[in-house]
Amino acid sequence: MKFRGLRADEIEVRVGSITRNGASLLLYKDARCDMNILDEVFGPMWWQRRHEVINGNLYCGIGIYNNDIKDWVWKWDCGIESRADGEGNEKKGEASDSFKRAAFNIGIGRELYTAGFIFIKCETEPIQNSNRYKLKNSYEFSGAYVSHIEYKENEYKREITGLIIKNSKGEQIFAKKGEKVDNGEVTEEEILKLFALAEQAGYPKDTVFKQCESKYKKETPDKLTKAEYKQLMTGYTKLVKMNEKK
Repeated sequence: MKFRGLRADEIEVRVGSITRNGASLLLYKDARCDMNILDEVFGPMWWQRRHEVINGNLYCGIGIYNNDIKDWVWKWDCGIESRADGEGNEKKGEASDSFKRAAFNIGIGRELYTAGFIFIKCETEPIQNSNRYKLKNSYEFSGAYVSHIEYKENEYKREITGLIIKNSKGEQIFAKKGEKVDNGEVTEEEILKLFALAEQAGYPKDTVFKQCESKYKKETPDKLTKAEYKQLMTGYTKLVKMNEKK
């Protein structure tokens, strides 16, 4: 089972390391994203999670029911505690972290590791009695978000080739523009090709509209980005090939 790539609205942005010249940004997903995708792919009744303490460390396992072998297949990973927040949520954070890491093991969001080093020049200042730095404006990257993402895919790997990050004001602060990045609109001709391919795969136009809404939160196909359009085309192409083999 290969999971779809994360949508831009499913990816969170936070500050990583801070240096004299600026700060690095990290991409991550939250536990709700993993739960939603597991529900989307398998249904809420066909996956489960389990937590166990092993050598003093909290592990989480995600079990997926395999109908071929009539048994559960498990993937496990270890979490780390959250920083103390004064409300005793460190262990809760550790449980969430182990779940997200286990989800990486089964393939959800693994493409985030291919983002590369994201560095933004900004004003920083040294921390007193330390060799570390902090942001002059601690809220500078609060609300930063991914506005566009694009992937190159093969059978075994998905790699980020295009990425745009904006700040809370909607201003672009980072762009990785590979040859596949295209912010243009989906044309009427491309939409007709999508409908035709869907029908060839055995799905009516209504299915395309439903996918646009459920998968990409877009009311109509003309609202899709080029990346989203290509994902749908790739999915229907695979279905057509599967039907031809039957």
